[in-house]
Amino acid sequence: MKVLTKQEEDEHYQATIRGGVKGGTIGLGVTIGLALVANRYSRFFQGLTLPVKAFLVSSGTTAATIILAEQAGLKYERKKYGHYEPPKHHDPQRSYTKAAKDFISDNRYSILCGSWVLSMAGSIAYTSKNKYLTLSQKVVQARMISQALTIVMILASAGVSMTDKREAKLPAGSDQWKEMVAAEEKKMNKVA
Repeated sequence: MKVLTKQEEDEHYQATIRGGVKGGTIGLGVTIGLALVANRYSRFFQGLTLPVKAFLVSSGTTAATIILAEQAGLKYERKKYGHYEPPKHHDPQRSYTKAAKDFISDNRYSILCGSWVLSMAGSIAYTSKNKYLTLSQKVVQARMISQALTIVMILASAGVSMTDKREAKLPAGSDQWKEMVAAEEKKMNKVA
């Protein structure tokens, strides 16, 4: 572990702030543009109150600010110190189910977010066909269906992570610390 100097800490902070300002500017421009287009063409959006419209614009701006600030901080760290990727052990005898399980384990949060978005879109499409429900009832029904599907996906993800803990991630007898030290020495030799 490296102890940061005050100068390195300040540089990282400045890079993160620059990324956040860039994200806020982009997010504000995009969300205001979308709000103006929606206000012109969407009866639903026109019917929203001003505080709700302001919330939508500010939440989009905030999300863009946070995401780009985080990315700028990570980019600075990787540029300054490099990015350590442990060597992947390719096993040609690995079965399809093991490969699928590894993929799900490595990408579980992306899969969860994607399944939430898809389940929300699907449930809105499903409930919008019911002509006997009001708009608020359709939204509540869509949210409940999406929430149920997301909980199922979270439970499935927990099940996959529980089975991951039972299996050794590295081959028996391998010393991960030796690989990390060798990678650090290689990086240090490049810098020196």
